[in-house]
Amino acid sequence: MRLNKLYRSILLLVLLSISFCCTEPFPLVTESFEDVLVVEATITDEFKRQEIKLSRTYLLESDTPVIESNANVRIEDSNNNIYNFSETGNGLYLSNSAFQAVPNVAYKLVITTTDGKEYISNSEFLPSKAEMENLYAELVNLNGEIGVQVFVDTNDNLGDANFFRYEYEETYKIVAPYYKSLDAIVIADEFIELVPRDPGEEVCYSSNSSSEIILTSVSGLAENRIAKFPVRFISMNSPTLRERYSILVRQYVQSADANTFYKVLKKLNSDGESAFVGNQPGFIQGNIFSSQNVSDKVVGFFDLSSVSSKRIYFDYTEFNLDLPPYFYDCDLRLLDYDKVGSDNPPEQNERAILLYLLSRYNPYKYVSGSSSVYQLASPECGDCTTFSSNLKPSFWED
Repeated sequence: MRLNKLYRSILLLVLLSISFCCTEPFPLVTESFEDVLVVEATITDEFKRQEIKLSRTYLLESDTPVIESNANVRIEDSNNNIYNFSETGNGLYLSNSAFQAVPNVAYKLVITTTDGKEYISNSEFLPSKAEMENLYAELVNLNGEIGVQVFVDTNDNLGDANFFRYEYEETYKIVAPYYKSLDAIVIADEFIELVPRDPGEEVCYSSNSSSEIILTSVSGLAENRIAKFPVRFISMNSPTLRERYSILVRQYVQSADANTFYKVLKKLNSDGESAFVGNQPGFIQGNIFSSQNVSDKVVGFFDLSSVSSKRIYFDYTEFNLDLPPYFYDCDLRLLDYDKVGSDNPPEQNERAILLYLLSRYNPYKYVSGSSSVYQLASPECGDCTTFSSNLKPSFWED
């Protein structure tokens, strides 16, 4: 989880500063550790089952997140409504019923963990609504790299909306370049038989969600609107553009305090260079506190946001680009079943290789040939379900 990684990055800064004083490399281990609750909570003006994620900080040398289970989670508002949440697994808590944040009502998050500790947020209000007016893509040259940049425009009626955060989910179509309607299988006595293939192995769909923190504001701008703000860059050589690509962008209007918190989070959670600077920022205080012990730390922010979203589709042809490469280098093998190998003259046993490639756990896929000479392709190039899903998303448009 993003906030959990943040707290680990603070520890990493300290350890890296020590390691530069040493000539011998050593594995990074945690010398001291604070077990801290991590809260990810953004409640929106969308009518839905709202979600909150709870976890705990974990050791620097560990890759396994620590989930906070069996907590009592609720949101109280100034109209005396209480919205209870139930855990669904992996630290995700969903509201028992759908609801939405509304203007001029104060909301407060209350968490009680299994050890009896209670954490309460400040009361927060829903920021003003601001609509995303346009979502579009253009071909650009970004620092010498050609690619497609996705931009956002808002309308020019932002009112009091000043601070914005963006998330996206990209989905792309995959077509296996060497899918064929027949496949070759090994049967008894090491014979090869051609059988019909599953047509569902040709076309797949994969999705990725944004992991970076994308922020902007209208402060200091000449006009009170967001214009041509970049949210996603895709290289012209990205396989995601090869068939058809879709991106859903969500625009969150934030409070000034939430924006400040995410700015610091972004600085600490940035890649590469920031881990090597001498400036160590220490603990970031959000708006969630222990009701019992002021020194009991919490990582996270209870955020109320108004949301708007848009989705667009495109592919490489719309920008006059060359066909991007496939997701994998396709290993094509041309093998003769009749060549069993010999020592004199030295000759490779192509039959043995052919039978092995067709019989292994993740077999190569038939491309062409029969009786003697067969052409095979590496699994990912003949069957997209080896690394993706063939379930077509409900929103997909071809």
